[in-house]
Amino acid sequence: MKNIYAISALALLLGATSAHAAGYQLNEFSANGLGRSFAGLGVVGDDLSALGYNPAGMTLVKYSGVQAGLALTEIAAKAKSEYGTDKMDYFVPLPSLVGQYNVNDKLFIGAGVYVPYGLSTSYKHDSHAATQSENGTRKSELEVIDGNLSIAYRFDNGLSLGASGIIRHIEGKLTSNVNKKELPDGLGLYSDFRVKGWSHTYQLGAMYEFNKDSRIGLSYRAKSTQHTHGKHYISTSDPVTAQMLCEIMGVCLVGKFKSMSDPELPTSWILSGYHKFAPKWGTSFSVKYIQWHRFSVFPGKSSWPGLIAKNGRNDVEYRWKDAWTFALGQDYYLNDNWTLRAGLAWDQSPTPSNTYRTNRIPDSDRIWASAGFSYMMGNHEFDFGYAHVFMMHGRVRNNNKNDAQCQDLQAKYHNHSNMLAFQYQYKF
Repeated sequence: MKNIYAISALALLLGATSAHAAGYQLNEFSANGLGRSFAGLGVVGDDLSALGYNPAGMTLVKYSGVQAGLALTEIAAKAKSEYGTDKMDYFVPLPSLVGQYNVNDKLFIGAGVYVPYGLSTSYKHDSHAATQSENGTRKSELEVIDGNLSIAYRFDNGLSLGASGIIRHIEGKLTSNVNKKELPDGLGLYSDFRVKGWSHTYQLGAMYEFNKDSRIGLSYRAKSTQHTHGKHYISTSDPVTAQMLCEIMGVCLVGKFKSMSDPELPTSWILSGYHKFAPKWGTSFSVKYIQWHRFSVFPGKSSWPGLIAKNGRNDVEYRWKDAWTFALGQDYYLNDNWTLRAGLAWDQSPTPSNTYRTNRIPDSDRIWASAGFSYMMGNHEFDFGYAHVFMMHGRVRNNNKNDAQCQDLQAKYHNHSNMLAFQYQYKF
C-alpha cells in the first residue's frame, strides 16, 4: 500500500469553466457594458464602472454618484463521453458596488467592490466526471473580490490620466472523489480542498479626447500573486477500513491537512475607443490582451500523506497561451430618457489544445451577442444588459497524459451561457 496516490487536489483551485470570459476573467460589473458585449470599456462614460477598466475614463462622468449592480450568469454544459452524458445548468450571481466623487472639473476620485475573476463548475457526485476519471472532478469554486480606490485627472489638452490601487481577496473550494486503483474497494475517499488569501495590485489608464464625441483609451492592469493557505479535508465512506490502513501503514489518509498555493493572476491590456458619428448613434470598440502564459503551471502544496509528489508539491501543467478579445458595440440614443444598445465580440480561449483542456476548465473560443437599454428619470438611472455566449465545441483528451495523477475524463463539451445584468445609478 505504499504507493497510494493522491488526487491532484491542487489541480484545481482555479480549475473550472468560466462562462463569463475566456479563461476565468470576468467583466460583469457594468450592465451597460454587457449590453454592448463590453465594447468601449472605460471610455463610453455612461455609468460609473470606468474605475474597474480604465480609471482615466472617470473624467467623462459629469456627476458624482453611486451605482449598484447584479449580474446573473448561467453555467450550462454537456460532457459527452463513452460512459454517457454529464450535464450542469445553473446561475451564479455577481454583485458590484461603485461610487464616484467629482472634486472639481479636473479631479475625480472613486471606489468600488466587484468580482474581476471567478468560476464555478458542479458535477453530480455520481456523474461520469466524478466516478470515471482519475481526478474525480465534482465541484470547483473560485471567487476573487477586488476593493478598488481610484483617482483621475483631466488636463486642458484633452488628455486624462488615472490610477487604481487594488486590494484583492481570493477564496477557492474544491470537492472531488479520490479514484485510485491502489485503494481498497469500497474505501470511498473524498477530498475537500479549501484555500483563501490576500494580495494587491494596481491599474493605470490614459484617455485622449479628440473632441466631445470622439476618444480613445489605453489601460494596464498588473499581475498579482495570490498567497493562499487553508485546509485539505479527506473523509471516507468506510472509516473501519481507513483505520485499519492507518494502523498497517503507520500514516492516516483521513483527516484535516494543511494546504497552500501561490498562483498568479495575469497582466492585461485594454485598448478602447468611442465615436458619436451622428446625434443619435455612438459606436465603440475594445481590444483586450491577457497574458495567460503566467498560468503555464499551477503551483500547489498539501501536507496530505497520500500526496506522493516531491516535497508534498503537486504542480499541474496547463501551458496556457496569451489570448485576445475583440468587441464592437452600438448605442442608439432614442431620446432624453431612453438609450438602446447592442454588441458583438469574439473571445479567444487560452487553452492551447485538447491535451491541456480539463474537465475543470473545458474552455473554448466563444462569440458574444448582446443587447441592452437604459432608462433615465431625474437623478435615477436603470440599466439592463443581456448576452448569449456561443462556445465552440471542445474536447478533453487526457490532459497531462504523462502524469498518472492528472487524468481527466475524455469527453466532448457542448457549452453555452446566458447572462443578465441589472444596474441602478443614483446621481448626486
